[in-house]
Amino acid sequence: MTTLQETGATIEAEGLDRFAYVIGDDHAGSADALVLTRRDGVWTSFSTNERAGVEETSVRTYEELSDALDDFLRLMRLKADEDALMSRIREKNRLAHETWQASRDDRPGKA
Repeated sequence: MTTLQETGATIEAEGLDRFAYVIGDDHAGSADALVLTRRDGVWTSFSTNERAGVEETSVRTYEELSDALDDFLRLMRLKADEDALMSRIREKNRLAHETWQASRDDRPGKA
């Protein structure tokens, strides 16, 4: 059974705390965050957008806190995987642009 303390320790140990997240009720104003809170007697996780609004398609509910925390960690890890993938894509795009730019600069007749 996963606890809040274990989840917080795992988030910190894996460096996931570099992403915005809230566990608890104080999520108002949390933009681009993953949130886990208790609503209407069930645990609910969701993502917020850049305006701190709930992304309705991201809403998940759980009867047990342990299940909610396990899935919350999985979602945080997915966010880290997505961030790493996007970083690699940006780097490849940067290198491709530099290569393209260098080829244009080496054209014959270029003044």
